[in-house]
Amino acid sequence: MLANSETRVPPVTAAALDPRKSPRQRRSQATVEAIVEAAARILEGDGPAGFNTNAVARRAGVSVGSLYQYFPSKQALVAELSRRNAEAALAGLAQAADRTRGRSLAERLRAFVAFAIDQQGARPRLSRVLDQLEAGLALETDAVATAPAILALLTPVLREGLADDTPALEGVAGDCLALARTLIDRALDGGDVESLKVAEDRIVGALTGYLAAAGVAV
Repeated sequence: MLANSETRVPPVTAAALDPRKSPRQRRSQATVEAIVEAAARILEGDGPAGFNTNAVARRAGVSVGSLYQYFPSKQALVAELSRRNAEAALAGLAQAADRTRGRSLAERLRAFVAFAIDQQGARPRLSRVLDQLEAGLALETDAVATAPAILALLTPVLREGLADDTPALEGVAGDCLALARTLIDRALDGGDVESLKVAEDRIVGALTGYLAAAGVAV
């Protein structure tokens, strides 16, 4: 049986990832929002196997031609979902850092973890599928590319727990980020929001235990 052309994996160029144009009028903005939300729902419900531009257009209630006015490929839709997710993550973590300024390190770590859990837990299936699809596209908003920005927020928070500055701190921060992401991903694999909420104490405990062993006062 011949594979549908949408299910093949051709080389992905930069042009295939960038939106064709930005919506300016309210009607076109609504169209783009409908398309992006339709893409998210299909990825949540059917996964990558059911994800193609024809399916997205049908779900959004627009023609494929209208979809292509804004997104040249299904990869461009993944890139847009990834961009929105990354922007929300960085903004939320920055707010958590500002909101907890002056509190204990343990409290500040909990605020970071709680935000990450709330964001990922809002649409856990979509979060996991996006992680899978991002890995093959080398996006500027995937987990690897956004790590430096997250570490730039986390490292100063950890530095407050040290008596003096240390070059090793960035490595410690990187370990904390990797540990938190791994444990949140494991909780996401549980398939429900409740498993994420239960995981919060375990994740904070794992982070504080690691930091104490690394010489950071918690």
